[in-house]
Amino acid sequence: MSKKIRVLPDQFICKQGDSANTAFLVVTGSFAVEIDNKKVGSIGEGEIFGELSLILNEPRKASIKAIIPSEVVEIKKNALEAILLSSDIELHKAVKSISKELGKSSDHQLPVTRKRLIELVQNQPDVIRALALQLHHRLSEMIF
Repeated sequence: MSKKIRVLPDQFICKQGDSANTAFLVVTGSFAVEIDNKKVGSIGEGEIFGELSLILNEPRKASIKAIIPSEVVEIKKNALEAILLSSDIELHKAVKSISKELGKSSDHQLPVTRKRLIELVQNQPDVIRALALQLHHRLSEMIF
């Protein structure tokens, strides 16, 4: 069963460099994304974070801190893996490729177009569709 976690303003839910065994879905509130103690973005309701560490099997790339009182649902590594494995193999590969690009510190490239990704996510579970599109959006913002 997923666990709901309440997070207070200025409280970190994860820190850059930490090992990871969970991702999180934001139920309410918003969070600041910090890399090397600098705010580089934000995350809001309905978004997932922490998934890169699980997909890439690497330490956390960023610290995530609540901006306002917030609530998240914990997604265990095995649950995320099951979701990814239940998807179409080509979509699974696209998610992995996008995640690898997001994990790089520079020279980012889009491994799949948004149009192609939309085709791949058709008839897929809502959670994998949302995750794939969110990852693609994040990478697009880094590039453009």
